[in-house]
Parts: sequence; C-alpha cells; structure tokens
Amino acid sequence: MESTFVPLRLERKDASGQIARQLRHAISAGQWLPGERLPSEHELAETYDVARATAREALKSLSATGLVVSARGSKGGSFVAVPDAESVAEQLSDSIRLWYRAGNVSLHDVDEARWVLEMQCVDLAARRRTEDDLEAIHRPIERALDESLSTEAWLQLDIVFHTAITKAAKNKILELAMTSVHLMRPATNTVFVDLLDRDAIWRQHEAIYQAIAERDPEAARKAFQSHVGYLDDTRLKALADIDAADVFVASLPDVSRMAARRPTTAEVDETPGDS
Repeated sequence: MESTFVPLRLERKDASGQIARQLRHAISAGQWLPGERLPSEHELAETYDVARATAREALKSLSATGLVVSARGSKGGSFVAVPDAESVAEQLSDSIRLWYRAGNVSLHDVDEARWVLEMQCVDLAARRRTEDDLEAIHRPIERALDESLSTEAWLQLDIVFHTAITKAAKNKILELAMTSVHLMRPATNTVFVDLLDRDAIWRQHEAIYQAIAERDPEAARKAFQSHVGYLDDTRLKALADIDAADVFVASLPDVSRMAARRPTTAEVDETPGDS
C-alpha cells in the first residue's frame, strides 16, 4: 500500500516533537497500517530538512508510546504496532491523573460519570460474563471479609472488584472510559471512607455478583443502584452542607500512593492484612 503521507512545514521549535505528531496523526488516519514500515531516519531527515538525530528522536518518542516498534538488520526499521489495551490504559492513566490534579473536575463529575458508565457495565456483564469473569469478580469480595485489612488494601480490593465487572462487560471502549473513573476513586473515597460500613459494602457487592452470576441484567442494575445510593448518602453526610459540585478532585488530599495505577488481582491477593 503506497503511503499518502504529506509532511507539513515545521516551525522553529521542537522539530522532533512536530515530526512525531505528524507521523502519529498519519498512523491514526490509516496512512500506514499495522506492520507497515515508516520512513527511515535518513528519509525523514531529508523530507523535513533536519538532522538525522532529530528524526531519530521523533521515532524514539513514537516507540515510547508503543505506537511504533523498531527492528535491526537489513530488513529492519520502524514499523507500526498495535498497542494492547493495557498499554493504552497505562498511557491514558498518566494523562488523566495530570488532568485531574490540575483541572476543575468535581466530585459530582466523577460520580455522575461512574453512574452512567458502570450501570451499562453491570448490565453487559450479566449478559456476557464467563466463569473466569465470575471468579475474578468474587475473589475480591472474599478477600474483603478479612477484618485485618488496612483501609488502603480494602479500597484496592474495591477497585479490583469493579474493574473485574468492567472487564466482564467485554467492551474495550467502556473499559478505557471506566479507567479514568477508577483512577481517582481512591482520592474521592477519602472524603467519606471513614464513614463506610464494610459489612454493608460487602453485602452490596455480593448482591451485584449474584445478579451477574444469574445472568439477570435488571437485578444487576438494581443492585448497583442500591450500592451507589448508599455511597451517595454517606458522602452527603461527610460533606454536610458542601455541594459535591463545589469539591474539586485537585483539592483532595494527596493519595498518589493509592491511585498510582490500577492494582491487579494478583497484587491485591498478596497485600498483607496489617496496615
């Protein structure tokens, strides 16, 4: 397939970054398909009238994002890759965390997005779940019965539980969207975590699990509504007269150690119960 890539004139500053952005947009537009070879450093340097080191830096930045892979040898070069879902989520996570910390996203925004997105996830999970999905969903529920778990470990289990439901929905777009919500939930939970009743949360999670296990989308939605309703009521008590729309994520306590990334089920299983 012949490329239709047309390079644009570079501005004076950050030439390598401009080249990388142009190549990335061209790849996204399908001008190079997965597995196809990109122009070499020498070709890019000639095309843009820049040093080979500048062209090399542009290709390196694309490689760092997982969009391009490099190979050596006579048939080597830079080739278009397809990032897997985990890689995309990791890259998305970094940008979202920065955005949360620097922007004007409110608790209400996070809660509303979660309601809309996860309501669909529990519905689809009840329709599409596999036995492996059920095991992944129920494992953190069982672990949460350990009364010696620290608050941090318990909150990690909560995220593992909800992430497993998202995966069971079998929709990669929803999974990525829910990533942005789950990333800041440890931070937003700090507003009311001390008021949460672990036994109540356990029963609510168990009800969601049972509905998904029985392939009952309506019951799954109702169980999720009950769970979120309890969280909303608890948050209202914690905030007293403050509107959640007036509380911005950027103003919350630093919980970066808890929100650094999504924990895996294996990691949580190894989390010690003592704080």
